Amino acid sequence: MKTRKSLLVGISMVAFAVMVFITACEEDSTGPETVPIKAEIKQVTVLNSIHTVVFHDDVSEDIDTVEISIPYGTDVTTLDLDIIVSYFGSIEPAAGITDLTEPVTYTVTSNYETRDVLVMATLVPPALTSFLLTSPIEQVGRIVKDTTGLAMDTIKLKIKEGIDLSNSKIVVEFFGESVVPDPEGAVDLEGENPTLAVVNKEFQTVYAIDIERYKEIKFTGIIYDGSAHPNVLLPGSISSDDSTMITIEDDENALSGKVARFTNLVYSGNTSGSVNFAFDDYEELSDQPEEITVIMRGKGIPTLEEDFRYVEMNVYLGFWRFQFWVEWNGLDGTDYTQLAYEDIPAGLNPLEWNTYRLTANAITGEVKIYLNEDPEPLTAMLPLYLGPRDKEDWKAYFGDGSGGNAYDGLYDYFIIETGGAYSPSQLPLSKIFGEEEE
Repeated sequence: MKTRKSLLVGISMVAFAVMVFITACEEDSTGPETVPIKAEIKQVTVLNSIHTVVFHDDVSEDIDTVEISIPYGTDVTTLDLDIIVSYFGSIEPAAGITDLTEPVTYTVTSNYETRDVLVMATLVPPALTSFLLTSPIEQVGRIVKDTTGLAMDTIKLKIKEGIDLSNSKIVVEFFGESVVPDPEGAVDLEGENPTLAVVNKEFQTVYAIDIERYKEIKFTGIIYDGSAHPNVLLPGSISSDDSTMITIEDDENALSGKVARFTNLVYSGNTSGSVNFAFDDYEELSDQPEEITVIMRGKGIPTLEEDFRYVEMNVYLGFWRFQFWVEWNGLDGTDYTQLAYEDIPAGLNPLEWNTYRLTANAITGEVKIYLNEDPEPLTAMLPLYLGPRDKEDWKAYFGDGSGGNAYDGLYDYFIIETGGAYSPSQLPLSKIFGEEEE
């Protein structure tokens, strides 16, 4: 049991500890007035100029220099300066109406030191510091300075085709007195070679407004996904004699959970088994497109050891025929373009699922092949076989298009878009399958 004496001793010890703690805190505490603060100018604002001045501060051992940017045409003999210095600091002479025709030396004093600061004015052209289009759409304009001295600085905008800019609204920040055209009103950006000028007194800087129009690419084509026999979806797409070459099989890795398997193990004969998609059979497709995009996802079945093909696609645009085969030993566009698998930089295993994209132009004959949605085409596959024919045709198909060849391969989907020749970057699969927001 504690005695009264021991209790008093304990209380005394606690009180003594508290007193020591308080004393130590008082001795260690440092008020803001005693923290060493560098003597310097923090900011200069020219109150009777157009802009809050942004300056750079060159620090040296002898004297600091503050350079104030003033737009051409400004009277530097009567600049109304508002100067902010270090905390608890002072400045001599006092800020106010100042003649900066020549640099002025200010003495800045803090609680720690006194330093001389040289303030000088540099005349610069009027300038645009930001450009924002707020209507009919919102977009930040990119300001690009001309480095050649031969052209105007440029405000770059990228606007979708069909958007009318004749009654635009803009918000700008600038270094000068005014902007022409006046951003307070409507601005017509539809005219030929639109410009914007920043004006200060008799000086101005003119910016060219460069508007790049782009086409919004939407998928408007068709997709065959292997969920049913082609003749069920489009009667007659395969001749009745060859329709048994296509069977529908389950595959958990396929778009619909099913795939179309094309098998033709006969080398001779004129069997084809091609699944034909004539453009005029579909409302979604143009009957005679100038450009086309065809995408096939295929996988080979190693039924034979050599001299056979896995999957194939063909495109007819008028009198031209574009062919692409995935064979046992490489990619082929007939004898004109052959590419062994070991020569493909990214590699390719035809016995796995791969995506093959063909784009073609009926006017120029340009054709490209993209593998597995790589944004760059296979340059080694150019040109593909461009077969001039004596018969005009407009269709695309997969399967055995030439006859007399052995085949065994799976088709997950076959996509046809006649709106243009689109790369994977322009029309990605995510947009085609509706996974990407418009």
